[in-house]
Amino acid sequence: MPDSFVENKVVVKIFGDEYPITGSGDPAYISKIADFVDSRMQEVAKGSRVGTRDKIAILTALSLASELFERSETMERIASERDSNVDNLLSQLEAALTDDKAVRQ
Repeated sequence: MPDSFVENKVVVKIFGDEYPITGSGDPAYISKIADFVDSRMQEVAKGSRVGTRDKIAILTALSLASELFERSETMERIASERDSNVDNLLSQLEAALTDDKAVRQ
């Protein structure tokens, strides 16, 4: 293992239960993520008639996965538009350079 690997143990509370999390991540970051998951599960529980912990966890996971997919698709669209814009700019630059050479000759 590299010298920089430090294993941290953080106990987080999600939806009323404590979970020991062991890993190399920043403990504050792990706690922040756990707080986010907890708050999302609380939101789902308030807005749902489903009362079981497992179903609330699954609904929360589906909601988060949906957001992830939407953001991923948005990022792909933005990257595609960026690539298209760069290609257009390069074409315009090449055309301008070609026109400039023709005028000089």
